Amino acid sequence: MARDQYLVLSALGADRPGLVAEVTHYLAERRVNVEDSRMAILGAEFGIQVLVSGSEEAIAKVMGDRAVLETRTKLGVLMRRTKGPEERRDAAVIACVVTAQALDHEGIVRAVAVSISRMGINIVSLETTSYNAPVTGSPLFRLEATIDLPQGVSVAQFPGQMEEVAEHESLDIDVRPLV
Repeated sequence: MARDQYLVLSALGADRPGLVAEVTHYLAERRVNVEDSRMAILGAEFGIQVLVSGSEEAIAKVMGDRAVLETRTKLGVLMRRTKGPEERRDAAVIACVVTAQALDHEGIVRAVAVSISRMGINIVSLETTSYNAPVTGSPLFRLEATIDLPQGVSVAQFPGQMEEVAEHESLDIDVRPLV
Protein backbone atom coordinates (compact mmCIF):
# COMPACT_ATOMS: atom_id res chain seq x y z
CA MET A 1 0.00 0.00 0.00
CA ALA A 2 1.34 3.42 -0.98
CA ARG A 3 2.16 5.73 1.88
CA ASP A 4 0.45 9.12 2.10
CA GLN A 5 2.46 12.17 1.12
CA TYR A 6 2.17 15.50 2.97
CA LEU A 7 2.03 19.11 1.85
CA VAL A 8 1.79 22.41 3.69
CA LEU A 9 -0.26 25.05 1.88
CA SER A 10 -0.03 28.66 3.10
CA ALA A 11 -2.27 31.37 1.68
CA LEU A 12 -2.75 35.05 2.45
CA GLY A 13 -5.03 37.70 1.04
CA ALA A 14 -7.79 40.19 1.65
CA ASP A 15 -10.45 38.80 3.96
CA ARG A 16 -13.90 38.05 2.60
CA PRO A 17 -16.66 35.51 3.20
CA GLY A 18 -16.20 32.15 1.51
CA LEU A 19 -12.41 31.80 1.49
CA VAL A 20 -12.32 28.73 3.72
CA ALA A 21 -15.02 27.07 1.61
CA GLU A 22 -13.17 27.86 -1.62
CA VAL A 23 -9.78 26.61 -0.42
CA THR A 24 -11.18 23.41 1.10
CA HIS A 25 -13.28 22.79 -2.03
CA TYR A 26 -10.12 23.12 -4.15
CA LEU A 27 -8.39 20.56 -1.91
CA ALA A 28 -11.35 18.15 -1.91
CA GLU A 29 -11.55 18.32 -5.73
CA ARG A 30 -7.96 17.07 -5.82
CA ARG A 31 -8.71 14.29 -3.33
CA VAL A 32 -6.43 15.32 -0.47
CA ASN A 33 -7.34 15.29 3.21
CA VAL A 34 -6.94 18.25 5.59
CA GLU A 35 -4.90 16.87 8.51
CA ASP A 36 -4.29 20.09 10.45
CA SER A 37 -4.96 23.78 9.90
CA ARG A 38 -4.66 27.28 11.29
CA MET A 39 -6.77 30.06 9.82
CA ALA A 40 -7.29 33.60 11.10
CA ILE A 41 -8.06 37.18 10.21
CA LEU A 42 -5.06 39.39 10.98
CA GLY A 43 -5.91 43.04 10.41
CA ALA A 44 -7.86 42.95 7.16
CA GLU A 45 -5.99 39.92 5.77
CA PHE A 46 -7.00 36.28 6.04
CA GLY A 47 -4.21 33.77 6.58
CA ILE A 48 -4.45 30.04 6.02
CA GLN A 49 -1.99 27.28 6.85
CA VAL A 50 -3.11 23.76 6.06
CA LEU A 51 -1.36 20.40 6.30
CA VAL A 52 -2.86 18.01 3.76
CA SER A 53 -2.20 14.36 2.98
CA GLY A 54 -2.86 12.26 -0.07
CA SER A 55 -1.42 10.05 -2.71
CA GLU A 56 1.62 11.17 -4.68
CA GLU A 57 -0.66 11.91 -7.66
CA ALA A 58 -3.11 13.96 -5.56
CA ILE A 59 -0.34 16.04 -3.95
CA ALA A 60 1.23 16.63 -7.38
CA LYS A 61 -2.19 17.78 -8.69
CA VAL A 62 -2.61 20.26 -5.79
CA MET A 63 0.85 21.67 -6.47
CA GLY A 64 0.44 21.72 -10.24
CA ASP A 65 -2.87 23.59 -10.07
CA ARG A 66 -1.67 26.33 -7.71
CA ALA A 67 -2.44 29.07 -10.24
CA VAL A 68 -6.06 27.87 -10.36
CA LEU A 69 -6.37 28.36 -6.58
CA GLU A 70 -4.73 31.78 -6.73
CA THR A 71 -7.01 32.91 -9.55
CA ARG A 72 -10.18 31.62 -7.87
CA THR A 73 -9.44 33.07 -4.44
CA LYS A 74 -7.13 36.06 -5.15
CA LEU A 75 -4.85 34.68 -2.41
CA GLY A 76 -1.06 34.48 -2.55
CA VAL A 77 -0.26 30.77 -2.16
CA LEU A 78 2.91 28.94 -1.13
CA MET A 79 3.25 25.15 -0.99
CA ARG A 80 5.92 22.88 0.39
CA ARG A 81 6.14 19.11 0.74
CA THR A 82 6.78 17.95 4.29
CA LYS A 83 6.89 14.92 6.55
CA GLY A 84 3.88 13.51 8.33
CA PRO A 85 3.23 14.63 11.91
CA GLU A 86 4.23 11.25 13.34
CA GLU A 87 7.69 11.59 11.76
CA ARG A 88 8.37 14.94 13.47
CA ARG A 89 7.39 14.21 17.05
CA ASP A 90 10.10 13.07 19.45
CA ALA A 91 8.65 10.62 21.97
CA ALA A 92 11.15 11.80 24.62
CA VAL A 93 9.71 15.33 24.86
CA ILE A 94 7.02 16.56 27.23
CA ALA A 95 4.44 18.82 25.60
CA CYS A 96 3.52 21.84 27.74
CA VAL A 97 1.43 24.98 27.42
CA VAL A 98 2.99 28.31 28.40
CA THR A 99 0.60 31.20 29.07
CA ALA A 100 1.87 34.74 29.58
CA GLN A 101 -0.32 37.73 30.40
CA ALA A 102 0.51 41.38 30.99
CA LEU A 103 -0.36 44.96 30.24
CA ASP A 104 0.29 45.20 26.50
CA HIS A 105 3.69 46.57 25.50
CA GLU A 106 6.24 46.03 22.74
CA GLY A 107 8.62 43.11 22.93
CA ILE A 108 6.66 40.49 24.87
CA VAL A 109 6.67 37.85 22.12
CA ARG A 110 10.35 38.43 21.38
CA ALA A 111 11.35 38.22 25.05
CA VAL A 112 9.42 35.00 25.68
CA ALA A 113 10.58 33.39 22.41
CA VAL A 114 14.24 34.28 23.02
CA SER A 115 14.08 32.95 26.58
CA ILE A 116 12.54 29.65 25.43
CA SER A 117 15.02 29.35 22.55
CA ARG A 118 18.02 29.89 24.83
CA MET A 119 16.92 26.83 26.82
CA GLY A 120 16.94 24.72 23.64
CA ILE A 121 13.17 24.32 23.73
CA ASN A 122 11.07 24.11 20.56
CA ILE A 123 7.93 26.22 20.18
CA VAL A 124 5.34 24.02 18.45
CA SER A 125 2.61 26.67 18.20
CA LEU A 126 2.13 30.20 19.45
CA GLU A 127 -0.93 32.42 19.52
CA THR A 128 -1.28 35.94 20.87
CA THR A 129 -4.09 38.40 21.33
CA SER A 130 -4.49 41.96 22.55
CA TYR A 131 -7.70 43.04 24.22
CA ASN A 132 -9.06 45.66 26.62
CA ALA A 133 -9.58 44.99 30.32
CA PRO A 134 -13.31 44.73 31.14
CA VAL A 135 -13.58 47.55 33.69
CA THR A 136 -10.66 49.90 33.02
CA GLY A 137 -10.24 49.40 29.28
CA SER A 138 -6.47 49.06 29.77
CA PRO A 139 -4.74 47.26 26.87
CA LEU A 140 -3.91 43.69 27.89
CA PHE A 141 -1.90 41.01 26.11
CA ARG A 142 -2.07 37.22 26.26
CA LEU A 143 0.35 34.71 24.74
CA GLU A 144 -0.24 30.98 24.63
CA ALA A 145 2.46 28.68 23.32
CA THR A 146 2.72 24.92 23.08
CA ILE A 147 6.31 23.84 23.63
CA ASP A 148 8.24 20.57 23.62
CA LEU A 149 10.39 20.21 26.76
CA PRO A 150 13.39 18.05 25.84
CA GLN A 151 14.97 15.45 28.08
CA GLY A 152 16.86 17.17 30.87
CA VAL A 153 14.33 20.00 31.34
CA SER A 154 11.58 19.13 33.77
CA VAL A 155 8.12 20.64 33.99
CA ALA A 156 9.02 21.69 37.55
CA GLN A 157 12.25 23.47 36.47
CA PHE A 158 10.91 25.37 33.47
CA PRO A 159 8.79 28.02 35.28
CA GLY A 160 11.81 28.93 37.42
CA GLN A 161 13.87 29.37 34.28
CA MET A 162 11.23 31.79 32.95
CA GLU A 163 11.34 34.03 36.07
CA GLU A 164 13.86 36.47 34.59
CA VAL A 165 11.78 37.19 31.50
CA ALA A 166 8.61 37.36 33.63
CA GLU A 167 10.18 39.93 35.93
CA HIS A 168 11.79 41.97 33.14
CA GLU A 169 8.59 42.11 31.06
CA SER A 170 6.15 42.28 34.02
CA LEU A 171 4.45 39.06 32.92
CA ASP A 172 2.35 36.51 34.72
CA ILE A 173 3.59 33.19 33.32
CA ASP A 174 1.96 29.82 33.83
CA VAL A 175 3.31 26.49 32.58
CA ARG A 176 1.36 23.23 32.59
CA PRO A 177 1.74 19.86 30.89
CA LEU A 178 -0.47 19.39 27.86
CA VAL A 179 -2.89 16.60 28.65
